Amino acid sequence: MNTITVQISIDRTRTEKFNSYRFADHKEEVIELIRKVTTTSMETMAIINRMGNEKE
Repeated sequence: MNTITVQISIDRTRTEKFNSYRFADHKEEVIELIRKVTTTSMETMAIINRMGNEKE
């Protein structure tokens, strides 16, 4: 599985005042979004495969 990297700002003021994102706070939403994207991709591939079979 690929890893995701997060770029951290060197500007201390911006980092201290606005860097409040925590993955743990959004974990369930991110997992649900990944599930939806994966399902949509798989359904799209199934449709494309069926369309290819109908042409033959």
